[in-house]
Amino acid sequence: MTVRRGYPAATVEDYLRAVPEHQRAALSQLRSMLVDLIPGVEEVISYQIPVFKYRGRGLVGMSAAQKHCSLHLMSPRLARAMADQVQEGRMSGATLQFSADAPLSEATVRAIVERRIAEVEQQRG
Repeated sequence: MTVRRGYPAATVEDYLRAVPEHQRAALSQLRSMLVDLIPGVEEVISYQIPVFKYRGRGLVGMSAAQKHCSLHLMSPRLARAMADQVQEGRMSGATLQFSADAPLSEATVRAIVERRIAEVEQQRG
């Protein structure tokens, strides 16, 4: 049985302060990329993890687990479509898991964010 260790937090800053130091650096780098790439981004804690919203909708999330960090695509359809395209980390469901020692590149994060924004725009009609 896997025990999930959470990091209770009211803000993204609280969350980052609570995660282990080696993961904090990777997640802080990921956060910076997401804030730069998502127009009008809103950062919230949802389901006990940092979630980055675009136009009021959850676009992606990020988290730390015991042995890896995660970028949550929040779209199983997109995760399936990108599974063969993403060369970093490991796709598990709608989550891209990666090592804190091998953070995601800006190119990978950009590709995911751009596709998620397109999905949200398409759903808006």
